[in-house]
Amino acid sequence: MRNVKKRAKWLLPILALLLVLAGCQTVGGLDLNKALLGNLDVKSAEESVSFSLNAVPAPGISAEDQKIIDLINSFTLNVSHLKLQEGGDISASGTLGYKQASIPFTFYMSKTVLALNVEGAKKPFYFPMEGYNQELTAAGLDVEKAEGLNKLISQFVIKNLPNPSAINVTPVNEAVYGESLNLMKVHAEVTGEELPGLLKAFLKSVSKDTEGFTELISGLYDYLLPVLKQESTTDMLSSIGLGDVPIENKAEVVTVLHDAAKLAVDTVLLVYDKQLNKLYESAPEIKTVLSKDTKLQADLFVDSSLHVRKQNLSLNVALPNDVGIPIRSISFKTETQVWNINGPVKADPIATEGALNVMETELTPGVVLRNFGTDSTAYRVLKDDLGITKKSVVIDPETDYSDAVVKGTTTMIPLRYLAAELDAQVEWDAASKRITVTDDIYGTTIVLKAGSKDAVIDGAKVKLPQPVYFDQYGRGYVPLRSVAEALHAQVKVDDEGLIYITRD
Repeated sequence: MRNVKKRAKWLLPILALLLVLAGCQTVGGLDLNKALLGNLDVKSAEESVSFSLNAVPAPGISAEDQKIIDLINSFTLNVSHLKLQEGGDISASGTLGYKQASIPFTFYMSKTVLALNVEGAKKPFYFPMEGYNQELTAAGLDVEKAEGLNKLISQFVIKNLPNPSAINVTPVNEAVYGESLNLMKVHAEVTGEELPGLLKAFLKSVSKDTEGFTELISGLYDYLLPVLKQESTTDMLSSIGLGDVPIENKAEVVTVLHDAAKLAVDTVLLVYDKQLNKLYESAPEIKTVLSKDTKLQADLFVDSSLHVRKQNLSLNVALPNDVGIPIRSISFKTETQVWNINGPVKADPIATEGALNVMETELTPGVVLRNFGTDSTAYRVLKDDLGITKKSVVIDPETDYSDAVVKGTTTMIPLRYLAAELDAQVEWDAASKRITVTDDIYGTTIVLKAGSKDAVIDGAKVKLPQPVYFDQYGRGYVPLRSVAEALHAQVKVDDEGLIYITRD
């Protein structure tokens, strides 16, 4: 846990770095703030998007780590056609690249459903959105309000973020979806070294922007009033000194919140440099992330309507020299083209009749694989490359919480523990005292009976080395090796008595 928290510290600057370019002010006669905010008013459009990764390995890493890095570097995502329909419906079609494989997919999201179809799948996967949206609406946060809230916050942030030192604007002729356009190209770069100063400048701007800060809080109040009235929220407000302020009194609430927020920002500014130095001392590796080798580069192509029609983004993040991190740097690249802005766009729905409802179905490895043809690329990638069926369990009969016990020369184990480890389903028939175990991957069925050595595996009778029994807590115990092997796992015992259960 200590290492997880430690690494989280140097991940934070990466997220901040991605925000900085959103605050570009007027450069070369082009109002970049208006251009970026203009995209928030896009109601419909069509796009293409590509995404790729590249990880640079650390010297002397293991063959296993190198294999993982090679897999990361083989990953690509290409959305050849994304459609944003007015009203919020979205569809996308493209390919997912992995090693030498290319897997076509389609995606659709509306207010009622989120659906994904992958080439080779027998049925699409879908997630019903009605309940989710109803919960948001009940809390006063429907989709329309969420969009307004996003715009409100974006306007405030973009207004106050400073320009990076490297930024310029030049007129260019650029092709977008096969159309030659006269555009303004904005090129900007931000390094990790600049980030602390840029964030401090942002906080200073926020502190001075009394009008904008007040407008932000006033707007947040309007959007979030239903949430503010909830009991849990009023308790939280009381803890910060708003307990005596009537929630319905907007002017007073906004004033108190503004003063509290400004005080918090000013307090951060007073200790900013000192706390930054403390951060460097407690986590020296963060200096690697916040170095000149960490760099975000962006090329934005803006049309005369101040819409970003094309953008190329690349982010390279230098990582600290840590034995727990097998890579020295990782870079991300994405390219986007946008056309038919605010034109007639119709998203392509995915039919969900007979599809796999992920809310009602537990997506075990077996369920996922059975939804794909065994000769499909997706099946091969999931099973062979990603190894979603692989299992590895180590049991120490002396100390392990599995509660394994030895009867004669046979290790007995609670059936539900073993079944859970191998994703098998267990059904108990109280009338006949029969237990039916169904293998997740191959569908093999095992029928057992309390107090008996007799078992039936896929219709064939088998004798167990020890009878099935129930302990004082009502847990059914079965011979570990017999049942694990029937569930297509291998069982080995080392010289120290440790039991290894594996499945490919």
